[in-house]
Amino acid sequence: MPRLFRAPPPRQLIRVLAGAMAIAMGAGLPVVAEAQLRARPDTVRGVVYDSLSQRPISGANVLAEPSGQSTLTDDAGRFTIVAPELITRVTAFHLTLDRTGIGSLSAAPGSGGRVFLATPSALTAWQRLCPGIARPAQREGVVFGTVRGSDGSTRIAGARVRVSWDRGAPDAATGIRQFEVRTDSLGSYYACGVPAAENAYIVTYSAQYISGSIAIAGDSLPLRKLDLFAGKLADSKSVTPAAKSMVSGVVRDVTRRPVTDATVEIDGLELSVKTDAGGRFRFPSVPTGTRMLLSRSVGFMPTLQPIDVLERGTDEVNVELQRSVLLPGVKVTERLAVNALRAEFDERKRTSFGTFLDTADISRKAHTRNIFEGIPSLEVTGRDNSQFYLFTPLLHVSGPCPANVYVDGRKTDTDELISLPKEQIATTEIYVRQPNAPAKYRPMDNACGVVLVWTKSAFRK
Repeated sequence: MPRLFRAPPPRQLIRVLAGAMAIAMGAGLPVVAEAQLRARPDTVRGVVYDSLSQRPISGANVLAEPSGQSTLTDDAGRFTIVAPELITRVTAFHLTLDRTGIGSLSAAPGSGGRVFLATPSALTAWQRLCPGIARPAQREGVVFGTVRGSDGSTRIAGARVRVSWDRGAPDAATGIRQFEVRTDSLGSYYACGVPAAENAYIVTYSAQYISGSIAIAGDSLPLRKLDLFAGKLADSKSVTPAAKSMVSGVVRDVTRRPVTDATVEIDGLELSVKTDAGGRFRFPSVPTGTRMLLSRSVGFMPTLQPIDVLERGTDEVNVELQRSVLLPGVKVTERLAVNALRAEFDERKRTSFGTFLDTADISRKAHTRNIFEGIPSLEVTGRDNSQFYLFTPLLHVSGPCPANVYVDGRKTDTDELISLPKEQIATTEIYVRQPNAPAKYRPMDNACGVVLVWTKSAFRK
């Protein structure tokens, strides 16, 4: 019975014929060029998987090399790609890979035209980025990146990177929900021990540089990349920026239509601007560095996004707002429409270490100054309700420590409190120790306590 010949797979066939070519050349026989072999159609099947969150990556763009054919993965992370020539390598791209700093996954197909593309596991990533550091429970996340100056190129060595969060387990070393790391000689930092599921706030600073406080939304990714730019300071004794730059952009909805009269705010500025009829906005002078931009409009969900304000100018900022969705058949009343400010206040009241006064408490006070009298460790000075000041205990500073006052989340001073009638105040939060305050309300220029005042109009929005 004749023996059947089973041809090897295309990739093995090239190696087999490469040896046969040498024999054929010596014998003067026709030679099959490798280019002709590579021109044969090829098919590769595989899976793209995220080992960090232990689930397949759907919608990943998979590219075949060298032909350039591409396809998308399905809900199970699977793909099949067909090319007119031999596929030597496949590469996968996805937003998840960008956010983790991995960028892309690439591999050469194995036997049978199969390939498995996967990110490293959370444990592997920790061991590589945080060698010798124990993984704390509930804080297994790592945020890493580089810190550059606002000139866009200077890498800042020895800069402090402060990470804080509002909920979850505290840091064992500091005893609070905050810790710091420093950049290395190349300006790189590795913040090991960030709660992956909680919102975190990151700021970088040194004697010469400072950035805004950048928010990272909590999600399932234990590995996240965040590159920061820090603006240069005029001197080492203040937080006065040495350089400012213009920021402009446009606010649109998901259909790409401009949103008129939207409010836009930038971290580091006390003023806000409104968009024009074309949805455009412009800030003529913004301190350089990475900062947070907030956009909001009636009928839309507020949107926060980081922007890099550089000395050479900033690219136009594109903001996309999504409309607020009300479920059909549900009648929304003022009692049911509990807004985000009230929800955050209630959460902090349950879990934080501040002093909280609600509307009932405030109604029993004689006037605005009286609201803050009697709070442990909060000193109220001044002659009467028409002139008073708030001070907290000294924390790493010499001399008085005036409290950082915020009204409806906006940095202000006691002058505004003096002019604010008690009847307009809904709630207050007093944190005599700044590390106990919500992370987004901790200023970088001092270590004094924080006083948050929320008006009734803000709680009704």
